[in-house]
This record gives sequence, C-alpha cells and structure tokens, in this order.
Amino acid sequence: MRAPAPLLSLIEQGVIDVVARPLMSGKEARVYLVVAGGERYVAKIYKEAKDRTFKHRSEYTEGRRVRNTRDQRAIRKHSQYGRSKEEAAWRTAEVDAIYRLRDAGVRVPEPRAYVDNVLVMELVTDRLGNPAPRLADLSLPSPVSYT
Repeated sequence: MRAPAPLLSLIEQGVIDVVARPLMSGKEARVYLVVAGGERYVAKIYKEAKDRTFKHRSEYTEGRRVRNTRDQRAIRKHSQYGRSKEEAAWRTAEVDAIYRLRDAGVRVPEPRAYVDNVLVMELVTDRLGNPAPRLADLSLPSPVSYT
C-alpha cells in the first residue's frame, strides 16, 4: 500500500517501517495498521479542523484549557493565533489523556510515538490477532443490578 502523506515522515524517521492497510476513518482521524520493528501498531492521523465533521463541536472541547493566559485570550477572541492554539490543544488532548491514564495504572493502548499530529500506538487485538472492533460496534450484556 502507498503510504499516506502524513506517514511518510514517520517512515523516513524510522518510527514505522510499513503501512499495511487502512483500518477506519472517523470524524476526527484516519487510522492505519502499520508495522514497526516487526510488530503491528496503529497510526492515527488526526484530521485538520476544516476536514472534521463535528455536529456539536462545543461538546468535544468544553472544559479544555491551555495554561498560557495569552493563548487563552487569543482562543476566546477566535483570532488566527487563537485558532491555531486551540487546534494544537485539541490534537494533543487524547494523547495527553492516554499518558495520564497509563501513568495512573489504567490499561490503555501503549503509545509508541506522537509525531507531526500522528499518534502511533499499540494495536489492540481479539483472541485471533485481528484488530479489535470499536466499542460502538459491540453488543455488550446489560450490567447486573444488585438492588
């Protein structure tokens, strides 16, 4: 498979060796199955703001803060600088959450690298070694009530 443009620099840097195939595309990113050091991983390429299709964007960004007060003011004013800072904060939010959860002892896909808005992380598989389905695609049993 021909590697998508955002993954070419990761191949050149030796972060990944091969792009095997696309796994899925959603409202925020495109996900590919990649190989690095003989192991399979996923590479999540975050979409540009103009290419994302959020219906209720504020629900996804509510409560997010940046530390720098200059950046906060620029974001509130929706200046060009503010939009770029807001975009950077949006893209790193998931990566930061994964690292915080992992550090707290929660079992999450292990991040391998975050380079040029591409997150390379552990591939979660089923018992047969196939990429695990999305949680949204599963039918889970109802929780047991103890009342």
